[in-house]
Amino acid sequence: MERRSGFESGERARVDGCVADSHPFIEPVRTLRPPIILVGMHRSGTSLLTAVLREFGLITGFSLNNEESAFFHRLNLYIERATGGRWDDPEPIARASADPRSLRRIVDHLKKEVMGPKIILYLGLRLFWRYRSLERVDHPWGWKDPRNTFTFDFWQRVFPQARVIHIYRHGVDVAASLRAREVNSRVQALSQYASTRCRTLAGAFGLWRAYVEKAFSLHPDGGERAIRHVRYEDFLASPEQTVRALLDFCELPLRPDAWRRVTARLKPRRAFAFRHDPELRAFYEEVKDDPWMIRLGYSN
Repeated sequence: MERRSGFESGERARVDGCVADSHPFIEPVRTLRPPIILVGMHRSGTSLLTAVLREFGLITGFSLNNEESAFFHRLNLYIERATGGRWDDPEPIARASADPRSLRRIVDHLKKEVMGPKIILYLGLRLFWRYRSLERVDHPWGWKDPRNTFTFDFWQRVFPQARVIHIYRHGVDVAASLRAREVNSRVQALSQYASTRCRTLAGAFGLWRAYVEKAFSLHPDGGERAIRHVRYEDFLASPEQTVRALLDFCELPLRPDAWRRVTARLKPRRAFAFRHDPELRAFYEEVKDDPWMIRLGYSN
């Protein structure tokens, strides 16, 4: 079957029988291998999953912290500022991606950056001297950033063959982890990323809902074959099964030496951690009937 490029002039591909928003033609960046773009709500296991895949050889770029590529982190910051959005207020990003003028302006900037010499900040010296550009990278590569969940609509037009891995976690555990970070961390309180929205369980849970809803609405050009949804709790309970499936998806080899290092990272007790806290159990009773808690199997 002929593969759609996702860049048909004046119209995107049909999704679930409906025609998506009309957009002008944008020439994409062609790479030997499609990038693996890792998405998911903050505090949902994106860093853990990225570290695991990196152990098996996925190129994820130079990272300052949290397994995030510093290069693509900076470009996602650009998208936020250009659209008026933030990691804890992502809705403006989604609205801007539906506006043809904003879309072209932002995508043109992203293309200029990823095709220019600054890509050395992602590849590093050794890989840069080997490949000189992303277009020539012949090994599985990608990047992690929870904000990819909302910026993917822009990145999809830069890299139309991109594949997506989405990891999601119980909404109460995510809300509790976010609130703890905002309330208890002095460093976070002074950071530009501090969030008043996430200083309450209700606010953090609402943000979780927005992220999972957006992530499950993503439609890579390759269709269902180009996206994998990973449940955090299943990953901890059956890591070998999950990792094997993701290695096949990323076209990475299973290396026994890497597997030993991976198992040392996993902490199964983090799954459903809210059950050990009376306040969180009470909050769970308030939100367990949320449509996304039900859909993701977290209502029982």
